[in-house]
Amino acid sequence: MFDSESESGLQKEESLHNFSSTPTQRGHTTCALGHIIDYTKPDITILCDICQCFLNVSELKTHTTYHNALKLFKFKEVPNKIDIILKRRDLLIQRMQRLKISEESYLKTVKTINDAFQIIKRAIEPYYYGDNSCIYDNREASYLQGISFTPRNRLFLSIGMCTSQNKQYRIDMEDTMRFIDCFGGKEKFAYIGLFDGYNGKAASSLCREHLHEAILMEMSKLINDMNSSEAEQTLINRLYTSMIDPSSDHCHIKNIGDVYRLAYLKMDHLLSRGIHETSSVRWSGTSAFTAVIVANDKIEELLVDLENDNDDEKQDHIVLGHIHVANCGNVEALGIRAGEAFLMSQKHTLINNRERERVLETGIKISNNDLIAGILETTRGLGNHGDKDIKKCVINSPYVWSYEIDPSLECIILATEGLWQVLQYDVVVDIVTQCLPAHHMPAPSRIETALRSVLEKYGNSIHTPYLTNEDNIIVDCINEMVYLIEEENENDTNNLLSTRNRAVQCSEDEIHQEIWNSLSSQYRLRLELAQTIAERLVSAALLAQSKTNISVICLLLPGAAV
Repeated sequence: MFDSESESGLQKEESLHNFSSTPTQRGHTTCALGHIIDYTKPDITILCDICQCFLNVSELKTHTTYHNALKLFKFKEVPNKIDIILKRRDLLIQRMQRLKISEESYLKTVKTINDAFQIIKRAIEPYYYGDNSCIYDNREASYLQGISFTPRNRLFLSIGMCTSQNKQYRIDMEDTMRFIDCFGGKEKFAYIGLFDGYNGKAASSLCREHLHEAILMEMSKLINDMNSSEAEQTLINRLYTSMIDPSSDHCHIKNIGDVYRLAYLKMDHLLSRGIHETSSVRWSGTSAFTAVIVANDKIEELLVDLENDNDDEKQDHIVLGHIHVANCGNVEALGIRAGEAFLMSQKHTLINNRERERVLETGIKISNNDLIAGILETTRGLGNHGDKDIKKCVINSPYVWSYEIDPSLECIILATEGLWQVLQYDVVVDIVTQCLPAHHMPAPSRIETALRSVLEKYGNSIHTPYLTNEDNIIVDCINEMVYLIEEENENDTNNLLSTRNRAVQCSEDEIHQEIWNSLSSQYRLRLELAQTIAERLVSAALLAQSKTNISVICLLLPGAAV
């Protein structure tokens, strides 16, 4: 079992295997708006679909605002005279005056129009504003250190994790995460959880420690041979069992949806006891994402067949396994298949009209800045027991869905709100595919920092994604990491977390040299790619001016073709 809590201690200034964040010389250039851009490393560039130019991610926020302003004024390009945008602004305001809307909405819209006017005016007359550079530098982006490992579950090529406290904006790290291999004692099962805490860390930390126990307990009612004997004795299950009649409808488990709903209900009940809470007014809460990944019983045979058969039509009908997801709040999962993205979770915020209507039906007011009771963004989550108004409308019922994992699924990105608040889904896909060898970009500079250094170390040949003859090496590697965890736990229980984080890195300075060297170049490449993707996404969020904790997990799957 591997555990990884999202602490700033994961970040180190130097790393043997962190190719994506190696500091290099800074360069300056001028963007389309006339601003001087400092290309802080890592140099992460993305393609703007509108103007078809490559942008450094630190320029993304300003560039997106610029295009939004043009769209509002219905310009395809910047006009060459101020008079033109003045007339368009007056026309927009006149139209607003004819609409029957509240004074508050009118003033808010007029402000948006005026802000857009200033942005376009700045593009026409940049000299008028002097040196208004859009340089943005977050030093954490240059010194991130993630981790990567290969679990026993053959559905995964590797898993990469990276986090950032984002100290420029956040005092504490409230994100937590957990990965459990051989979930329930079954090698084909794996569990992963990612939690985005707020108003303190108590809720997210307790979810990391206990939510999987409730899920395992309920899953064992569906799958008889799952080992749940230890889970039955845990606090979360004993507390709930003592209060609920076993014959009630809540305890009838018919499908995976029932498993998650009851497990989340148990978790929320545990949080209601106020364990580790310090405030007497408002207790902490957390958004939660959990997933149980199940490999096909014939996974080994399927991988061999895929290695020897290049028939795409046959591969389209092959199911390697399933991922059963549940989430409540704003932790999201994005699947990537052939460079295209699809959402695997549901975001529970007031942007969702159904969620907004449900909150309003409870009688709780929504503030002008779209916050529930002027406090909270999310409409679902766990915890929040210190505030009756919040608890009345922020429910613990998760969104539940199951997805097939086929040979074309390249990877799944799990991330907390720190990533999604600044990077759109297509930008995330762009950054991820830059790192995958199967996606060759036309502009060489686009893969220099993300992939080239990794390929140079392990060779440029693209290996088949299905390797089946090195099981013993991987098992030895995993056993060695577990040994390191247990050995350190006996010596110093206070340092257990940091030991786990170090152990799962599979790096030369943390596991025995001979084990690392025994891994093939293909396995090491997989480890590097998963880690690099996670690190670059966190770096991109920092440079795009994210203002909260950031945690990213990259699940590298057979479709990645490495």
